[in-house]
Amino acid sequence: MPNPTDKNPQIITLASTPPLPHGGREPVLRPGQVTQVDTTPLRILARGDDGRPTATEMSSLIDVSNHSVCALMITPSRAGDAERGRATRAIDLTLMLAQAFAPWPVMPGWDPLSAAAASSLPFGALRAADERFTEATAARPVIRPELIVYDQGSPYVSEHFTEVCDRLRIARRPARKRTPTDKPLAENFFTTLAHRFSQHVRHGWQGRSHKKRGRGIDRMPLFTIAELQQMAEEWVALEYQQTPDAGLRDPFRPHVVLPPNDMYAVQVARSGYRAGLLSPAENRFFLLPRWVTPGKGGFMINYRTYQPIAQDAGHYREILLRGGSKLSGAGGKWECRFNPYRPERVWLYDHTEDTWVTCDFRLRHLLNDPWTADMWQEHAEQHRAAGGSEQDEEAIALSLAQRDRRRRNRRPPPKRTGAEPPFQGMELETEQPPQDPYAGLEEFDLSTLRPYPAQPISPLAPAPLPALPAGTGGSEPSASGQTPHPLAALFPNDGDGSPPEASAAGAPAAAYEVVEAELLDDLDPDGDDGDEDEGDVWEM
Repeated sequence: MPNPTDKNPQIITLASTPPLPHGGREPVLRPGQVTQVDTTPLRILARGDDGRPTATEMSSLIDVSNHSVCALMITPSRAGDAERGRATRAIDLTLMLAQAFAPWPVMPGWDPLSAAAASSLPFGALRAADERFTEATAARPVIRPELIVYDQGSPYVSEHFTEVCDRLRIARRPARKRTPTDKPLAENFFTTLAHRFSQHVRHGWQGRSHKKRGRGIDRMPLFTIAELQQMAEEWVALEYQQTPDAGLRDPFRPHVVLPPNDMYAVQVARSGYRAGLLSPAENRFFLLPRWVTPGKGGFMINYRTYQPIAQDAGHYREILLRGGSKLSGAGGKWECRFNPYRPERVWLYDHTEDTWVTCDFRLRHLLNDPWTADMWQEHAEQHRAAGGSEQDEEAIALSLAQRDRRRRNRRPPPKRTGAEPPFQGMELETEQPPQDPYAGLEEFDLSTLRPYPAQPISPLAPAPLPALPAGTGGSEPSASGQTPHPLAALFPNDGDGSPPEASAAGAPAAAYEVVEAELLDDLDPDGDDGDEDEGDVWEM
């Protein structure tokens, strides 16, 4: 007797589906209670760092309660990604996760309706609770995730992503293998993105298959990764968050379909909102960790030497005096955090005082243009192929600087000015804001400001007038009954053209005689008697 499941793929799929995890599907009532994350190819070609077309991927974090986009990030494929299977790394996921804790800014050129003040979000209440909400904030809610449902990809099970989630107190739950229904919102978002955003990108859209792909896509003026990222964020704030979703309905009026922003406004009014502010010191834990051994000349990361800045040199010397870190399992090494997209600066963590030591790359002055760790590794391999050593950081830095110089001098792409910076991921606020030197000072009363008496600059300058006692009305009136001008003493005039008296000017009369003698000597610089006819002088 034949098996009825042999010709029914749906029955085969249901039979092979693993059971639900412990607890099943729990009800979700507040923002951030359950979120889903996934990564998929974007099917849009972008221009890579070398100017060539490159494939892209997108990772997104979707909230289950209101279907809002908490964060998204577009990453390019790199050399060796075909062997690994994915272009997204653990650092990309942590930088994407950092977006969920801060509002998006409205970039120049965006539609005015993409601002939060022009949307259905409770902008007034959010602005009163969180000072980061301004008129230039995009219409996307800030949702702090409590639980993340992820797939079995290697970046999601990496040690770095797990450490960041544990530090932020975010629970993780893996989805079952070959079960996309465990995170349906993340899967459905990519379908919505392809229908409503990707296929409308003017240059670079590849289509769902090669049969629906146009010709000459790689020869088009493709967008950069940063431009695609801003376009996707604007689409989310302008269209996705403000378009009614069939899965979001009013429980009292089921026929009313709500957009994600409206559903969030209803939920946040019930559950409340608490700003999850992260300081620059806390943001540094999103970066990749490295365990280093500090020395007198600094320490090395991937054959690059880092040295402390002048402000933290004293703190670095204290770390050297302590010796090892005395952490179990660290082997005496100290924890250091660095961003592979911006490796010119790293931060050494002092766990004993919970402080950071800022260190810069020793040859940072040679690299004026933005660079990444991937670019450094590429030039290091070229230098090694030419017979050099990967530890020769001076030669590699000079090679990278020459490459940047060639990029600036070559002809820019059409409709662009200058060379675009390389892909550096999402910018994370890791620098402490500059301190105001006038903070804490009382307001100065300008009425108490008094002029400082000027010093004489020549013998002809009159002496400063003595200060008048308090209560006097100024200068004494003259014999004619008129009060002299306060500056009259600076311009004495006797009517005969003679110099002022020594007693009034405060200078000896001999000084005036010397000055007059010098002026008389300059009247006839040629030394003649002056009997030359004036007409002869001007006659050519």
